[in-house]
Amino acid sequence: MTDIVPDWRPAALELLNRSRKILILTHHNPDGDALGSSAALARTLIGQGRQADIALIGAWAERLNFLLTGLFLVELPDNLAVYDLLLLLDCHSFDRLGPAAKKLAVMKNRPPVMVVDHHPLDEAETFKAVWLHQTSASSTGELTWALIKAWGVIPPLLAVEALLVAITMDTGFFTQNNTTATSLRAVADLVDLGGSLDQINRQLKNDLPLRRFKLMGLVLNTLTLYCGGRLAVMIVTPAFLEQTGAVITDTEELAEMGRQVVGVILSALVKDVGQGFGTIRVSLRSRESLDASALARVFGGGGHRQAAAYDDPHAGTAGVAVDNLLRWAEIFLND
Repeated sequence: MTDIVPDWRPAALELLNRSRKILILTHHNPDGDALGSSAALARTLIGQGRQADIALIGAWAERLNFLLTGLFLVELPDNLAVYDLLLLLDCHSFDRLGPAAKKLAVMKNRPPVMVVDHHPLDEAETFKAVWLHQTSASSTGELTWALIKAWGVIPPLLAVEALLVAITMDTGFFTQNNTTATSLRAVADLVDLGGSLDQINRQLKNDLPLRRFKLMGLVLNTLTLYCGGRLAVMIVTPAFLEQTGAVITDTEELAEMGRQVVGVILSALVKDVGQGFGTIRVSLRSRESLDASALARVFGGGGHRQAAAYDDPHAGTAGVAVDNLLRWAEIFLND
């Protein structure tokens, strides 16, 4: 899908110019793109004399906490009337905010909404808002930079670094097919403003906790190939987390390992936190020939072509989630 509003600039800039108190929301369990985009826009707004609060829902990777240092993190408010603008970043639906935030979809006296996102959506999912939506963009970070650039504002250095995190993580460190000339031009802009790819690489890939490596070893031992070696499945169990002292956010990017096996087209990491139905999370990574987001949408999830996820509503254990995945993965792999 192309932009919902082909020329978003006039409406978006008019909203930014007249808004003084802004609430930023992103999807449940935010990733690097969501946190980086939120932090970058918040810091830029604050630099322009605005109040910019961020309400985060769920959990995120500990290594990303540096993005949030010094920012105003608030609980999701029951009353949004104190805000002039509600910004949804990396999130095109109130449903993606999680169960606790669904009330926002029907809340009366809601302030104007601006959506900045690059995930595919159906027309039925749209609602009244200013939409900066481009599925061709590598990341919401790329679109957030386009918004800031159109506003004519030079972001502070911490915002620049946050945008680099967003783009870097959603392109798989520039290894995925969503790494385009446009995304690289955005990175070049940000490097010109003082951003350091070397520093971002060190912050994201080094100084990881020992528990993460212990968990990685246990997870790799579960790696099983299906569908003639085209599907790799790994499992995280509550016992693994307890044994290593790891938390569920330590599983981030472990799904990538299965995709590295020769012959594998689709890799799946099935995460069971021991809480039963609706909580079994399946992270998917695919090679270019298979659309992981289309498979995730079968289960009510979504994401990118090569990186997607869903919570299996029909599985109470990891084993059942694997069985459900196998039934559909075979269809997609043979399509």
